[in-house]
Amino acid sequence: MSISLKAQTVHCLTNNSSLQINSYDVLPDKHYSFDQIRTSTTLRFTANDSLSTLAADYYWIKVIIENPYPNNENYRISLSLKLNYILYSFDNSTKTWRSHNAGLAVPDNQQERGIAPCVLQGGTKDTLYLKINVRDIQAYGYTIKPTITMEKEISFNGRKDILWILWLICMAVLLSFSCYNLFIYFQLKDDIYICYLVVQIGAIIFITSFKHFFNVFLPFGFYNIRLNADGSTYYYDLNAFLLHISSTIIFAGMIQLTRSYLRTKVLLPAWDNLLKYLLYAYIVVELIPAIITITGIYYLDNYTLLYDNIFILIIALVIFSTCIVAYKRKIRAARYFLLANTLPIIFGTCTAVYFIINSAPTYSRNGSFLPEIAIISQIFTFAVVLVARIRVVNEELKAKELEVGKLAADIALTEYKHTLIEQENEFIISAIQQEKDKNELLQQKLELNQRELVGNSLYIHQKNKLLADLKDQIQDIDNLYPNVKHPGLKSIRSSLKDSQYLDLEWDKFKLHFEQVHPDFFKTLRSKHPSLTQNELRLYAYFHIHLSTKEIAALLNIAPASVRQAKARLNKKMAGAFQSPEQN
Repeated sequence: MSISLKAQTVHCLTNNSSLQINSYDVLPDKHYSFDQIRTSTTLRFTANDSLSTLAADYYWIKVIIENPYPNNENYRISLSLKLNYILYSFDNSTKTWRSHNAGLAVPDNQQERGIAPCVLQGGTKDTLYLKINVRDIQAYGYTIKPTITMEKEISFNGRKDILWILWLICMAVLLSFSCYNLFIYFQLKDDIYICYLVVQIGAIIFITSFKHFFNVFLPFGFYNIRLNADGSTYYYDLNAFLLHISSTIIFAGMIQLTRSYLRTKVLLPAWDNLLKYLLYAYIVVELIPAIITITGIYYLDNYTLLYDNIFILIIALVIFSTCIVAYKRKIRAARYFLLANTLPIIFGTCTAVYFIINSAPTYSRNGSFLPEIAIISQIFTFAVVLVARIRVVNEELKAKELEVGKLAADIALTEYKHTLIEQENEFIISAIQQEKDKNELLQQKLELNQRELVGNSLYIHQKNKLLADLKDQIQDIDNLYPNVKHPGLKSIRSSLKDSQYLDLEWDKFKLHFEQVHPDFFKTLRSKHPSLTQNELRLYAYFHIHLSTKEIAALLNIAPASVRQAKARLNKKMAGAFQSPEQN
């Protein structure tokens, strides 16, 4: 044991669970070994409760503690400032000095870093030495006054056990609901369950980092520390960084959940844009300072902590306002969502206000259970909402089924109408085909009548030729026997008498012609009332395409006369014959 030349304050243990030590002896380090500190009579500790960060890189602190009880007492020692240090204590069982490193830089798999174990012998006084490293805060140049806290191990372990039990309960609930929501998502393929799953994952990370359990699971020595002018320190470690990440995940999930559940993009576009841009702003405000601080570029967390929680209050207010607006606009899902958000928003707001009031970002808030309460309340309220969501989805599915049934009936009716239309079209096509066949028969009949007309015309032509021959015979007989009445003249004259009925043949031709060409002469007379009977007859011959020679034979005139008559008729009818003459 070291001997002091002047009396040093002795701190006596009590029945209290912890002991606060604010007075101790201090010695600036000048590369002393522990053996020198312990045995040298030239090194003098001075009674001091403040350390100048500019005077030395390390300080030695000596504390004398009396244990008035007969039994050994197990304690856990920590500093009020999160500084790296080495604790030297005497182990009476081995009669040796033991050292224990503690602080933010020491990954000791403990939930709280900077805590060192110590055994105080019963019925005696123990001297403890602490070698404190102040190099992390030297650049600030302020004086520090660290308080040494000694907590009974039984109290420390009891508090730690409670934290583990609460953490395990929270993890069990969160993981159970996460698996349930993942199962529901694969069943329904509803993005709402993915959004809520993101919130639960963020909650798992948040609770774990808030209670410093990442010090146990991820034993890395990432940290940044800041010294304030009043001698207090802020520190930022991996837990604090993941706390910001988880907070971003939670509120990103909540905003997306609100947008999806209430369908704000379609039903409330203005509020949807507000939520979306609020999310972008929160991500920038939350993540950029976190990255800058954890990398050690600059300590921004003490500046942003207040604004982070104010931002959280704004997000909670906007989400709640969106629910109220949706409810007032009779959006069906708004009532359930509003009820689900009310309780978590109240606890979340209380948590943010608590952090604002206790704004020092030491993240040693193991005594606060507001985050757990907020998250658990959110889990159960949203569990009810998601059940209601399933009911709403089922109702929507039933409505869709009815709509599908109606649509199927409409399709069946349309197909029936389509069948009727096809049948009607087939009937019409059949009628058209019958009409076409009828027209073909009429066309054939027309051609037959046309041929009959031509035959009749030729017959008249033959009779006219016969008449001409008879006239020639009479003329020859008269020329040969002018004074003789030949007996054969009587039969010839009879033939000539019969020839006066040739006009009856024209009447017959006309009758057949009008059967083939109904109202032909009536229409022609209405258009050209000045036409004579012979001109009508001539035009009819032209209409059935008789040649000039055939018309000349029928009319018993020369072909030249026919051409002349045709020219006069054409002029009279103003160009009725434009086609070339048929000979």
